[in-house]
Amino acid sequence: MQAPPGPAGPQLSPDGLYWWDGHRWVPLVPSAQAYPAPAPYRLPPPSPGLRTFLLVVLAIADLVTLAFALIASVQFVSYSGITGPYDGTPPELFDYELIGYFWLAAGATLAATVGVVRRGGTVARVVTIVAGVILSASCVGSVLGIPMLVAAIRAPMSTRSS
Repeated sequence: MQAPPGPAGPQLSPDGLYWWDGHRWVPLVPSAQAYPAPAPYRLPPPSPGLRTFLLVVLAIADLVTLAFALIASVQFVSYSGITGPYDGTPPELFDYELIGYFWLAAGATLAATVGVVRRGGTVARVVTIVAGVILSASCVGSVLGIPMLVAAIRAPMSTRSS
């Protein structure tokens, strides 16, 4: 397509939508047919290394959440007078919530680890995402939960094709 004539200006059609290039009337605004439709966006294929990374993150999360759950439970039992002297203060609701959170996080990460190891497909992916969300509810857990979420979304989870 040629540029419109120089300083004198282009010769416009009476409706102002076309200019004369010397041979034909050219639209001032290119039609939609002049530009091809963009190709639909496709995600790149998942990297096989993401599954290994996810398994490492899950193993670390298993150890950390189980350690916190056990430590919190032992501390709760020792302060409630079951294993030692009781100081008379009843456990607070927060104690139960904290211990429940740690055991929930430990159970979720263990279930996610089993699912990823067994290549559970969509179920393993969903369980791993749920475990990542549960872990991300705490500041310390988000250090493991966010990488777990990212890897769980992109890692190959189904069985290998032969």
